[in-house]
Amino acid sequence: MMSEKIKQLLKRPMLVIMIFFLPLIGTIISSSFLAKVQSDSKIPVALVDQDHSKMSRQVVDRLQKTTEIQFISLNEEQARKQLAKNKIDSIFMFPNGFQQEVEAGNYQGVIDLLTLPSSVATEAVREVVASEVTRLTTNVKAANEVRFLYRVYNIHAGPDLWKEAYRYTDNQWKPKPLMTIDYEAQGSAQMTGYVPLWGFFTLLLCCLTSDWMIKERKHLFKRMKTMQKGLYGYIRSVSAAYAVLYVFQALISFALFKWLYGVESYSVLLYMCIYVIVCVAFSTWLASESQRVGSYYMISVVMVTGLSIIGGSFFPVGELSATIERISQWLPQHLLLYQHALPLTFIWKEIAVSIACICLCAFKIVWNVRSIK
Repeated sequence: MMSEKIKQLLKRPMLVIMIFFLPLIGTIISSSFLAKVQSDSKIPVALVDQDHSKMSRQVVDRLQKTTEIQFISLNEEQARKQLAKNKIDSIFMFPNGFQQEVEAGNYQGVIDLLTLPSSVATEAVREVVASEVTRLTTNVKAANEVRFLYRVYNIHAGPDLWKEAYRYTDNQWKPKPLMTIDYEAQGSAQMTGYVPLWGFFTLLLCCLTSDWMIKERKHLFKRMKTMQKGLYGYIRSVSAAYAVLYVFQALISFALFKWLYGVESYSVLLYMCIYVIVCVAFSTWLASESQRVGSYYMISVVMVTGLSIIGGSFFPVGELSATIERISQWLPQHLLLYQHALPLTFIWKEIAVSIACICLCAFKIVWNVRSIK
């Protein structure tokens, strides 16, 4: 009976498109939007290089690698217009003669700063820029001192002595770690945000496709009670058919994530399959509790959104409250936060919660169906 129901569901093209593609499309669009918001949330600061020297380019390149602040390279006219429109926080200008001043050991006032009264990060950015200038002047002073000592003690030096001393001093700014750890990366760090988002859209879609429980209750369930397999067998076969389709959807989603982001851990696929079974059980139970389709849709959206927020599907809930973070560990969504293979002793709680959720939902479905007259 389950295979027949699967064939019936596959004959509905819109349903197939919804199950297999809507969670993927929603995940990709939402994650791209969240990534754009995260990028835009960085404080924009303009860098204007008027010197176009080796040292000024070196400072600009290093500053643009900073992850906390968004440094943008512009010319003076563009930067002033952006500042006037309040699209950037401030402007740091490297004037002509910047490298000459640094080589002379001068680091006071070698960079011009343009800002507005509304600027909020000027002091913090000033410290970052000043540290890079200090690094340059220290390197120059050290190289000059080495060249001076070589001359004082009549030590023969090659033509590249100053450059070698400068390069050696610059390397000292790169601290060596006290401890190193060799580890094998399992998957991509970008995976963390995609799978939980996929979990939100999958649970929401499961709720939308479980409306058959409400629509068929009045005219079909009563007749099913008189048949040989009975109403329980029918509900079990339909739920199992949807579960099989959603498991295939999880396989397709995992394959796409693996292709896009190089995911290597197949444990993620196991977590996704367990999660979709929980979603089918939860949505079927929720539909069995409802009497009207409209109210069911509204309640589903509210519950799915709330559970996904608390479960950490959108952002780390630990940033909100330690209590909410502890609660999230008892929700099925928490299983999707793991992107690496972990021993069973580490994730037994999440798996136990998922199994308990499936059993409780199945019990409640049977209980609610028994009350149908």
